[in-house]
Amino acid sequence: MGPAKGIFLLYLLLGVLVCGRPIQWSRIVGGQNADEGRWPWQVSLRFLNRHVCGGTLVSERWVLTAAHCLKFTWAPSYYSVWLGSRNISNSEGQEFKVKKLVTHPSYDDSMADIALLKLSSNVTFTSLAVPICLPCVLKNLTIPHTCWATGWGKLTNTLAEVDYPSILHEVELPIVDKRECEKRYNPLGFLLNLEPVIQDDNICAGGKTKDTCQGDSGGPLSCHIDGKWFQIGVVSWGKDCGTSFPGVYTSVIYYQKWIASTFARAEILGINHLNLLLPIVLPSLALLVPSCATGPNILRRIGIIAKAAGQVEGQEDNT
Repeated sequence: MGPAKGIFLLYLLLGVLVCGRPIQWSRIVGGQNADEGRWPWQVSLRFLNRHVCGGTLVSERWVLTAAHCLKFTWAPSYYSVWLGSRNISNSEGQEFKVKKLVTHPSYDDSMADIALLKLSSNVTFTSLAVPICLPCVLKNLTIPHTCWATGWGKLTNTLAEVDYPSILHEVELPIVDKRECEKRYNPLGFLLNLEPVIQDDNICAGGKTKDTCQGDSGGPLSCHIDGKWFQIGVVSWGKDCGTSFPGVYTSVIYYQKWIASTFARAEILGINHLNLLLPIVLPSLALLVPSCATGPNILRRIGIIAKAAGQVEGQEDNT
């Protein structure tokens, strides 16, 4: 095991101390305006300064979104991220250029609709800019019966441009069993032995009068678990908006190892003699990598990682 695996271990054990805790706790179709600061990880992904999708701040330098939002992966400089205010029509908030686009290597029309954006500079955390917690490989999360979707997407199932709001909207959605979701989208699938529509990497939520819509893609499905907010899904696709069909989300839990390895490769690329540099590298990585909010004291985790990295330094990396 080499430095790359040591840093993968770093991701598993090290968490940002503050994630998933907004200051405020109090149309997406069927939803309402969100209070300022209630969803401080929500970002607007822009292409040539025009809102195209949502996204989620997951660390000081990284944003999680949907792969289908990135039509021009060869031109990251055309994209920017805006955060820090619920109103995307005013001049408040912070805007960051995108330095790197990373889509999942297995992405196609049916699965792996997930991507990471590396920003050109670090986000300064404030009451209006806080990363959400991500599920951790080391900890099983119990997903509640309802979670929340947020975004600046259409409020009704029409073609009218006026249906896109400037104020962030929120909606509470019931989590739909995957088998029930498959029956809704593919009612004859079992009888005719058809390929499944809902894939292993999907989560379903909503339906009837509450749903996400165009413009919400890439945004989070957020669940309140053990006193913190975790992102368990990325808005991916659906049939119309606010109908009897649930919205379909990419499961963050399913891709947590890919997220971890992507961060590890990007942040450690080019660093040699990892065991000697840990005291310098770790404080920065604590902000740069996403939090999996496992709970142990951060200093204890740093000690464990330093010991592990010291043991693996110099060994062959077979990854």
